[in-house]
Amino acid sequence: MAANKRVRSRRPKSGRDLALHTPAQTAGKPRAQLSRSRDIQSEIHRLECFIADAPRISRQQKLARLNYVPPHETEASARKPRRPIRHLPLQQQWAVRRRRLRLVAELGIVGLAIAGLAGWLNHSLHLFP
Repeated sequence: MAANKRVRSRRPKSGRDLALHTPAQTAGKPRAQLSRSRDIQSEIHRLECFIADAPRISRQQKLARLNYVPPHETEASARKPRRPIRHLPLQQQWAVRRRRLRLVAELGIVGLAIAGLAGWLNHSLHLFP
């Protein structure tokens, strides 16, 4: 409702109101308007200069980021590798556990296959008495 509220105009609306409006009341307004106009022009000029210098400023900031030298590593920090975070969600823990069990089962099957092959070769070729 507040957006549809009517606002009264500041200008006089009729000739009678214009006649009542004396020039003495408006004597300070042109000076204030000129001052405000100068302020606006200087602000516009400042912003135009900033816009014109924007590519140069951007390049300087990029070079400053590229020329950054990281801090020197001490021997203590170089010796100790960071440990991975062990706090995994439960679903991921289960997936890791399943993968490990599959690898152990696969290793067991491969071990049994190698032992069986060695036993078969020993039986057929009599390699070991």
